[in-house]
Amino acid sequence: MKNSIGVDIGATKIIFGLLKNQKIIKKKKILTPKTKKNLIKELKENLRDLKDFSGLKIDRIGIGVPGILDIKKGLILKCPNLRYLDNLPLVKILEKELKIKTSIENDTNCFTLAEALLGAGKNENIVFGITLGSGVGGGLVIKTMPRFARQNLDSLRYKSNNLELKDKNKIKIYRGAFGTAGEIGHQTIKFDGQKCSCGNLGCFECYCSAKFFKRKGYSVKELAERAKRDDRNALKIFKEYGKYLGIGLSNVINLIDPNIIVIGGGISKTWPYFLVETKKEIKKRIISLVSKKYIKIEISKLGDLAGVTGAGLINGH
Repeated sequence: MKNSIGVDIGATKIIFGLLKNQKIIKKKKILTPKTKKNLIKELKENLRDLKDFSGLKIDRIGIGVPGILDIKKGLILKCPNLRYLDNLPLVKILEKELKIKTSIENDTNCFTLAEALLGAGKNENIVFGITLGSGVGGGLVIKTMPRFARQNLDSLRYKSNNLELKDKNKIKIYRGAFGTAGEIGHQTIKFDGQKCSCGNLGCFECYCSAKFFKRKGYSVKELAERAKRDDRNALKIFKEYGKYLGIGLSNVINLIDPNIIVIGGGISKTWPYFLVETKKEIKKRIISLVSKKYIKIEISKLGDLAGVTGAGLINGH
């Protein structure tokens, strides 16, 4: 197996990971710098340190970025939470410095790829990942096998002609026609709702990111601590949050029909307070009786390392 380095760039922190045989053998976390110059400097220094760490030959570097990208050109087009990265040719800069093949990918696509290969979705064929934090991200990974992973459900048997491809072992990130597939944070779930940072009204992100809790007057951490003490108001807020999440995810299920939805991001750690309500809302709203019975809604198994692990695996996907 080849060796790689994964990088997960977030609004508040950056995680670096050295991967050998698809497993992280060394990791490092830093605070996200406040300027473009310092961020590039930190990336170069930490990547060089990992490259030299054990004398391993590093075949590639993968970087997860929370934004809209031109993957072929290695260009960050728009990064809402780190605006100083807009129009940055990051791949060109790093390849010139480090002389290692480098790729960029949307951060939630990295998360979903890792969960599809190694985490909660490793035995499933169509995996949708969602990350809940300062924003809401989505990603879709399809394993191009000749059958659905779950094809003997009771007496039912399913085939999917569009998955009967010659290369049966490949896993593909679905990026859409123009590279922005999976932006579920900006689906409208309330047409006359809160104004989103994107300019639209009632976006999913307004109701299922940290912004929702901030409008209620709490941080996610503070509200979770109150819920742990059975605070009625805190539990009520989480229940409302769970309902909105269920509405958005039911739209995903009706549109994509995945085998599993994997939930990650910082807010996912508070799942005991909202997931029951989310699943209840999904069951009410999805159309397919088969999906209603068999859809899986799971919390990430790889946790905080899902993004950096997926970034280290993105080459070829």
